[in-house]
Amino acid sequence: MDILWTGLAMGTALLLLCGWLFVRFVRGKSPDADDRYAPERILVADQMQMLDYLHDTFPGQAVLPNVAMKDMLSVRRAKDKSRASQRLNEHKVDFVVCDPEGKPTFAFDIERYHLSNADAWAERVKVKNRMLKTAGVRFVFLKNGIHRMPAPAEFRAQLKLAELPKPKSGTTPKPQTDADRDSVLKELESQLSGFDHQYNGSPNTGFRDSEVMGLSGLMDLDPDSRHRPPRGYSRRGR
Repeated sequence: MDILWTGLAMGTALLLLCGWLFVRFVRGKSPDADDRYAPERILVADQMQMLDYLHDTFPGQAVLPNVAMKDMLSVRRAKDKSRASQRLNEHKVDFVVCDPEGKPTFAFDIERYHLSNADAWAERVKVKNRMLKTAGVRFVFLKNGIHRMPAPAEFRAQLKLAELPKPKSGTTPKPQTDADRDSVLKELESQLSGFDHQYNGSPNTGFRDSEVMGLSGLMDLDPDSRHRPPRGYSRRGR
């Protein structure tokens, strides 16, 4: 009998040990514990060079690459907010420059040529520009190589001329209600339209509401036309 009870006790202990081992190493193992990952390229060499160039152009400011529109804009007014939000999900920009508060002030795409679907690409650019502009973010095309770009200081001076107006702190009261906020934003949109109308019709500097400003048009902006000469800026000889 002693041998029988001893055998049963040992068998029970063995079963309990096997059950614990099963739970510990088999059933308790996470299904993704053996998954492994590899890094992917975020930026190609040309993008890295352009990012360095933009950092030189905007020293001390945040410059971010490959930013989705949904991460930099929000829908403030729309007939169909769901559709407007979906449009944000469909677009991104190559680079964004932020102001000291971390909000976007300039957005850039590198100039590319789309021969096979030029009309569709042009429409996407038009929609993207319209969304950015209603938020007071100037959208500019960059040349596809820093060797084709102006000196950083000169580029920044011209961008100051094209910067879209924002409500000025100290002169515009902080909106307290949705109605106040809408009033301020409508005033801002009126300022945006007036700014572009100032240059409309000029073959060198004209750009309409639906157009993205290219580098040639940007560099041809005349500081005298806005009565605000850029600081520390001198145009190179042509």
